[in-house]
Amino acid sequence: MSSKYRLLFAHGWGFSKEFWKPVANLFQGFTIDYIDLGYLDNQVTSDKALLIIQENQDNIIAIGHSLGFIYLLKQFPLKFYHYVAINGFLRFSKADDFASGVPLRILQRMSKNIEKDSSAVLSQFYEQCQYHQTPSLILNIEQLKIGLEWLEKDDFRSCLSTIQNRLTVIASDHDPVVSKEMTSHSFKNQPIQWIEDKTHILPIKKPELCASIIRNTLISNEL
Repeated sequence: MSSKYRLLFAHGWGFSKEFWKPVANLFQGFTIDYIDLGYLDNQVTSDKALLIIQENQDNIIAIGHSLGFIYLLKQFPLKFYHYVAINGFLRFSKADDFASGVPLRILQRMSKNIEKDSSAVLSQFYEQCQYHQTPSLILNIEQLKIGLEWLEKDDFRSCLSTIQNRLTVIASDHDPVVSKEMTSHSFKNQPIQWIEDKTHILPIKKPELCASIIRNTLISNEL
C-alpha cells in the first residue's frame, strides 16, 4: 500500500492523542499525524500544525473517534481524501428530528459538574465507555466544556452527501455512549461496519480489527 498518503487521527471527548497508539502502531510505512484537542496534560495541536494539515488535505486519510470525527468536519473544509468514523456520529444531542440523540439536560449537567469536580465527571464517562483508567491529574476544564458544547449544538448531517463516497463507518453494535440507533440515524443509507462490542472505545479494545477494516477500505479504493 502506498505510503504517500498520510493518516490523521483525531480523538474523542475526554481523551488525548495517546488514545490512538494501539491502532496507529499497526500502520507501518505511513506518515502519521495526530490532533490533540487539549483535554489532558496540557497537550494541544498548534495552529501552525492545523494549517499544515489543511494545506495537505488532498492526500490525508482522516480518522476520527466519536467527537473527533465531528471535529474533522468542523475544523477543516470537506476535502480529505478519505474519512473514517469510529464510534462516530453526525449529531449527538436529541432534537425533534433526531430522537436517538442524548438529552440536552445530561450534557448540560456534565458541563455544570465539570467545574466542581472534573475528575469525577471524566471518571464516570470513562466507566460508561468501559475504559478502565484513571483520568489524568492535569485536566483542561475549559476545553472539556467546549467539547461538551459541540456535543450539545453541532449537527453535521447535511455534510453526509458531500463525503459519503469517501467515508468508512465503523461502530460497536452495543456502544454504551453512541447507540446503534444514533449511528444509523446519523449515517442514513451509508454502509456501516458493525463490530460485536459493548464499549465506546473500539480503537483500544479492538485495534487490529479497526486497522484491518481501514486497510481493506484503502485497498478497495486503490489507495
